[in-house]
Amino acid sequence: MNVLVPISNDPPYSLFPKIVHPFPPQYADSKVNSSVPTNSWSSNLFYPSTDNIAPTTLDPYTFRIFDDYNGNPGLTIRQASTKKYGSYPQMNNVPPTEAGYMINSVAVDIRFTSSEWSTQKPKVAITSWDHFSANVELSSSLDNRIDFPLVRGMAYITGIYHNLTPQFYTQHAYTQIEADSFKDNVYTGHKFKVSMNDMPTSTFLIYALGDQPLSLRKVNNTNLISTGVYNGPIRVAKLPSREDEKVLDQYHRRWPVRMLTHDLYRTRGTYTIEWQGEGEGELLMYAYPHHLATLQDANRTGLVLPSAMKGNMEAVSGDRWVLHEPELSNVTWLPSRPEAAPSAVHEIMESMEEDLNTDYRVQTFMHDNYFSGKGLQKFALLALILNKPDETHLRNPEMAAQSLDKLKSSLLPFIENRQPDPLRYDSVYRGVVAREGLPKSMGGTDNVEAAFGHSYYNDHHYHHGYLIVTAAIVHYLDPTWKSDELTKWTQALIRDVNTPVDDDPYYAPFRNWDWFAGHSWAGGIKINGALDGRDQESVPEVKS
Repeated sequence: MNVLVPISNDPPYSLFPKIVHPFPPQYADSKVNSSVPTNSWSSNLFYPSTDNIAPTTLDPYTFRIFDDYNGNPGLTIRQASTKKYGSYPQMNNVPPTEAGYMINSVAVDIRFTSSEWSTQKPKVAITSWDHFSANVELSSSLDNRIDFPLVRGMAYITGIYHNLTPQFYTQHAYTQIEADSFKDNVYTGHKFKVSMNDMPTSTFLIYALGDQPLSLRKVNNTNLISTGVYNGPIRVAKLPSREDEKVLDQYHRRWPVRMLTHDLYRTRGTYTIEWQGEGEGELLMYAYPHHLATLQDANRTGLVLPSAMKGNMEAVSGDRWVLHEPELSNVTWLPSRPEAAPSAVHEIMESMEEDLNTDYRVQTFMHDNYFSGKGLQKFALLALILNKPDETHLRNPEMAAQSLDKLKSSLLPFIENRQPDPLRYDSVYRGVVAREGLPKSMGGTDNVEAAFGHSYYNDHHYHHGYLIVTAAIVHYLDPTWKSDELTKWTQALIRDVNTPVDDDPYYAPFRNWDWFAGHSWAGGIKINGALDGRDQESVPEVKS
């Protein structure tokens, strides 16, 4: 079954009043018509942040634009060899743990910049983006710029210089430099090996792929500055060990530009990732452990770097990956063994009757859609269990009918958008947001953290997930009840979270889902930047 097809092409305006989001992206190229991602690995690229330290993690490299750590402004590369770990003391019933948290320290390993930007801060524009890539343009003018094609898993960072003077700043100090030639304090060639004084010592390779060799002068131990304007790609890669240098030399002439396709169409559990590249030879891309476990016919190189939080990554060659997940669960309404033990039937029925006789509105018509949704799904599961007695062995026709009737009455205000915190359709990010966190002029409270930041796209797959499950159970148990209204409303919420096509005219594709990481992201738009990167803080709630 092909799941990557349009869920619906219906516009959202009959369901939710239309708004223009109060916090638009600042760096998105206005000529690009694609939806700006709100919950993506790339979302930090589209806004400034506090001290410009919000990271963009492609793995195995982390990037920051215009971070305030001295030197000329540009694109900073960080590839931490070690991490800092901390412990948590005992809290309530949770025992103490030595591995309570992990920190990737902030530092400038190497920053791509230019000497012209010592007195002029360049403009930043994100000129293209998709699920796996984004192109960052730093420019003084149209003809004086650096283009950075950032792609998930890339083994080298590529900066394409246009009429600018390359400069490479480090927060450490350059302690050793190797090049094709050295004369009068100038290093010249198409390849450079540079080592720093950090602990442990970091070594990076710099490849200049332009027509002419690059000449670099070391200045104050923290800068390598070109002796002239340069045109062409310059690539930088961290060298894990001396033995790995031949691998990086072999593949350095081809760089990824963007994702070409991701394909889930043909075989159950099989999907492909294909990149578009430029230059000569094959691409070299780093893979996560879960990729390596499912990658078919992988050409593994043994080149390994640590990711920010997902373990070691290994570089594999090739422009196309085919991955196969052999163990997929079947999706069913009930557990594989849904029947209650005979000895527990009486106690379970008493407990369900107690729940059934409560005032549903207390738990389902709350000021917050999140907690209302939790209450709705609780009562939806109660109705499902009672209305499937052949499977559950929990039989009471009167309770079954009552549970479904009360559930419908509780869900109806949400379908009609009459709940305490009604939803709005946002035409900027092409999604559905709660009113509460919007400005007062739009009917909200001016509190961007209201409803856990739902108005700024936080946690939609949690919040909407409860409502989607509830609607699905109601429709499953009674397909005739408000079928058209229920279907359109449910489809709208699904499309907001993860519309499965790139050309949905009203909703952003795969808002929460990350094809490369293999899981969802919860954090949405952060007005001061997502300073810790993206987050997924409630794994049990993920329904996407």
